[in-house]
Amino acid sequence: MLSKPAKRDLRHRRRLIGNGYHREDGLWDIEVILTDKKTYSFNNRDRGYIAAGEALHDMALRLTMTSKNEIVDIEAVINDSPYSICPAAVDNCYKLKGEFVKPGFNKKVIKILGGAKGCRHISDMLSYAATLAFQTIQHNDSLEDKKITLENLTYIKEKFVDSCYAYREDGEVYNRYKEMFQNKLKEGS
Repeated sequence: MLSKPAKRDLRHRRRLIGNGYHREDGLWDIEVILTDKKTYSFNNRDRGYIAAGEALHDMALRLTMTSKNEIVDIEAVINDSPYSICPAAVDNCYKLKGEFVKPGFNKKVIKILGGAKGCRHISDMLSYAATLAFQTIQHNDSLEDKKITLENLTYIKEKFVDSCYAYREDGEVYNRYKEMFQNKLKEGS
């Protein structure tokens, strides 16, 4: 829990919602919705007036992916934004089709959609989607319940090692799984 803050007034609220779905055709849909709202009203040249609590940003994206983390389709929309030109910022998202969500994905997104080529909020949503995809697709079953094969050991090493503090190669969690998997392999499970 965070420490007690100083007295303050809420000025901006961002809501980021993500959901991961397994489709009946075997593909995966990863959806992210971003909404920004101000607690005060203000004039806006492109929209005229934005009332307190009205969405300043309302955006959504969907990645359709394979079980191997390949993006086979992408849809992104900007429903509300402070500038009328913003919805066109999603036009380059199609360039992510065929890319794989794997280490280095966020750098790829910035290369393709960064700066004047896209929208920073969409790039942030894609980063969030990548983490959500990992949690949805790769953690579709428990590591403890995985059938232990040499192929799965290779997969686990490629996907998990050094992906975070807990899974660092010299750390307790990764080595606990490594030992468990090696023991199961020796037992022939």
